[in-house]
Amino acid sequence: MSYRNSDVFVRAEMGTEKCPFCGQEIDSTATRCFFCGAELNEESVHKRLEQLHIQDVRAARRIHKSLLIKVVVVLILIGVIFFYGTSGRKRISDVDSPGRSSTVKLNAKVVYPGARFVISNNDSFDWKNVKLEIVSETTDDRFSLKVPNILAGETYTAAAAEFLKDEGTRFNPYTMKPKKFWILCDTPTRENVSYLAWWK
Repeated sequence: MSYRNSDVFVRAEMGTEKCPFCGQEIDSTATRCFFCGAELNEESVHKRLEQLHIQDVRAARRIHKSLLIKVVVVLILIGVIFFYGTSGRKRISDVDSPGRSSTVKLNAKVVYPGARFVISNNDSFDWKNVKLEIVSETTDDRFSLKVPNILAGETYTAAAAEFLKDEGTRFNPYTMKPKKFWILCDTPTRENVSYLAWWK
């Protein structure tokens, strides 16, 4: 909102004008507003214009500041939603992963003839800090076994009953069937890698 001298006294029909202070219609020859009591000389009108200009500037600053605060809050909310929204999602390669994501796949073979698992390391490097994990077909529970290492080109045999749930329950090969078998380990390049086998 800006005021110009031509806006101060808006001439109306029959010798009236608007008071620059209160906006009421007053006689065009009045020296004081009948409604608000303001003096209508040029100096007081000029001061009023300055006051109105200052008020407009302050109002614009408040609006800009309020708008800026709203924009910052919205950006923060978008950042929080994006961060927490994407941290809960799994990449396609991580679906059903028991805890580690990987871009490197192991060259492995897992055979389950019953009551034991035969795991072959067909890679050219040793697997370190190996975690073997079974997902049960009947309960979808996870049973795991930790092995310090499985050497390159070697075969490791693990009895099914060696695999434990976190609370200590053992995998029972006579009452349970494995649905998935995970191999997770560290490599010489310190990458986390995985292998997944499925049974139907």
